[in-house]
Amino acid sequence: MPQYDRTKIKELKDYLYQSNIHDAEYEESWYDKEKKILFLSVMNPIFNKKIIFTFYNVKIILIINRNEFGSCDTILSLTVEDDYSHIENCTKINGDELEDSIYLLFQMFSCDELHIIAKEVFVDVKEY
Repeated sequence: MPQYDRTKIKELKDYLYQSNIHDAEYEESWYDKEKKILFLSVMNPIFNKKIIFTFYNVKIILIINRNEFGSCDTILSLTVEDDYSHIENCTKINGDELEDSIYLLFQMFSCDELHIIAKEVFVDVKEY
């Protein structure tokens, strides 16, 4: 299971670019507040692959629900962000140092967004 932190940003970007995240559908997630662990699983029915993300030392979880195109759990893109400026207010409120963190942005076909900033992420892919 690949593990990524801030020192492996390029490898994470390459991995996600080659992955089957586009058109995957959100399945489930849970967050352990005490341990600061976020679990998120998605399923790509086209390639029959389940992708499981486990985020450790989660600093920010931000969900933007626009519902511009109705409810949709299908992922349009997943990117590793370098620029925190569009969520600057959240980073100020949090007050944590974010230089050592990874910032992932899930964008859905419905225009909803899921922003996650964490110290590290493990990615597991299961084929069905």
